[in-house]
Amino acid sequence: MEVVKVLNTSIVLAKRADQKEVIVMGKGIGYKSRPGDSINEDEIEKVYVLENESMSSNLTALMKETPQEYLILADEIISNAKTVLSRHLSEHLYISLTDHLYMAVKRHKDNLTIQNRMLWEVRKFYPVEFGIGVQALQLIERQVGILLPEEEAANIAFHLVNAQQTDDNMNQVLLMTSTVKDILNIIKIQYGIELYTQSINYSRFLTHLQFFVQRLLENKMLESHDHELLGQIINKYPEEERCVESIKHYIEAKFEYTISNEEMMYLIIHINRVIHRN
Repeated sequence: MEVVKVLNTSIVLAKRADQKEVIVMGKGIGYKSRPGDSINEDEIEKVYVLENESMSSNLTALMKETPQEYLILADEIISNAKTVLSRHLSEHLYISLTDHLYMAVKRHKDNLTIQNRMLWEVRKFYPVEFGIGVQALQLIERQVGILLPEEEAANIAFHLVNAQQTDDNMNQVLLMTSTVKDILNIIKIQYGIELYTQSINYSRFLTHLQFFVQRLLENKMLESHDHELLGQIINKYPEEERCVESIKHYIEAKFEYTISNEEMMYLIIHINRVIHRN
């Protein structure tokens, strides 16, 4: 391999025999190196193969101003994520996660706290990715000596979710998450209570809401012509029906879509369970 550019004493941008650009890491590998020099294979500790010129340019710029330990941290977190998730992760994750980890630690040292308002949603909707984020915080504490707040586990999880998505379905994930959150807020406001999120009824309701919103976005609503059964349920649970009417108006305003009687019926039943066994 041949040196293209020295980024710091331990990281260089290099070119392989097949002309593919790579980031090469090794203790002292950039010391006294010049463009065009050959790299001693024995000094190489890690090689990052770059997808394209854009990624090469971005990672090169990032590593000029970011300590190498954050790329190493990101690499360990991503390696763990690939093992746990058994899914392809975009290599752009190396750039976004390295940058995020460095800035998160820097903000913590400067006593700047940015609240992640999606903490609860990420923890509930993406428990596997959130678990990887929690492990990442433990790794950061061991390597850097700083324990970041739980919000950062959710931030790391969101980077992992993003790395699994295309632009189109990532937008759908965000839309689903925000819609479920809005529906839960409608329920909490309607009843003036906080929901007990550790109950089995809550978990069932959350799962129902996730599939409900997915059906909504895919235009695959459950349909039923049994108006008599819906009428009976409304008579039995009038307060829950008023809550579902509020949800129905919200859906109509946001999506210009009218939810079916069947979907209303199931929402009424689930809301009754989660409220009265809260």
